[in-house]
Amino acid sequence: MSIAMLIMLVAVVGIVAGAGFMGYMLGRQRLPPAMTPDDRRLAEQMERIELLESELTRLRDQADFTERLLEERGKDASGEPR
Repeated sequence: MSIAMLIMLVAVVGIVAGAGFMGYMLGRQRLPPAMTPDDRRLAEQMERIELLESELTRLRDQADFTERLLEERGKDASGEPR
């Protein structure tokens, strides 16, 4: 009977070890990699750059609008410049 118990013990240990290994591998694949402080700083800088780009675009649009208004004010009702 001791050989049967030994075989069962080896089988149970093998199944538990295999299940643990599979769980570890599945969990490792699904978790995102941990962000380092450098990665966080880079992400923050990218966000700031995007905000600056959008602000610059807005300012360019305002400058174009102002320039068009000034050009229109410089003309008479007849379309001639003053």
